[in-house]
Amino acid sequence: MNSDGMPIHTGKVSLSSTSALSVYADTMPAPMQDDNGRKGWLWEKSGGVEKLNYYFYGEGRFPVTLAELENVYFVGSVETYSATTSVPFFAIYTKMQGDGQDAGAWYRSKITYSISSNAQITLGMRTQFSIHSNPLPSYPLEHIICNRTTVVGPNDPSEEILTMSVQTDSAAPVGTKVLISYVGYKERNRHAVANPNILLSGI
Repeated sequence: MNSDGMPIHTGKVSLSSTSALSVYADTMPAPMQDDNGRKGWLWEKSGGVEKLNYYFYGEGRFPVTLAELENVYFVGSVETYSATTSVPFFAIYTKMQGDGQDAGAWYRSKITYSISSNAQITLGMRTQFSIHSNPLPSYPLEHIICNRTTVVGPNDPSEEILTMSVQTDSAAPVGTKVLISYVGYKERNRHAVANPNILLSGI
C-alpha cells in the first residue's frame, strides 16, 4: 500500500504525456490538474453538451469477455452535485461480429452502470465507485455502487470487450466537477493485485 491507502498502481498516465490524449480522447473540455494538489485529473463542464470520457481498457494479447469481467471501478470525488447526471458512470463496449446484430456503428453491445437515484453522495469525499456491492479490489474508502444498468445489443457473455470507459452524461448540469484519481478492473479468478490499477497523474 502507498501512503494514501491504495495499492501501488500497475499503470500510470500523466496528464502532460501524449498517452493521456488517448485516455481522455473526446473529453471536452480537457481535464486539468487539481487546484488543491490532489492526485488525479480534475474535469469541469463549462457549457453545452460537454462530457468527460476516459478510456482505460484496450484489448491486449488476450481478450477479456463479458463473462470474465468481475468488476470495474474508479476512485475519485464528486465536487458538485445536483442530479444523478452529475456523477460519472461506466460504459463497456464489445467487439463487432458483423452478423447483423451489432448494435452500434463500431460496437456490438454497450452496457452502462450508473448510480441509483437514492445513492448518498458526499461532496469532495474520496470514494470508490464500482459495479459490485462487495468489490474486489476493495479500498479503505467510502464506497458507492453503480447498480443501475442499461443494455444495448445482445450482451452475450461470450462477447469480447473492445473498450471500457468512465463517462459523464452530456446532459449533466453546467458546473459539474469531478476528480478521478484511479481507474481499474478485475477479471474473474484472477488475484486482485494482478489486475490493472491505473493512476491518473495530474503532473
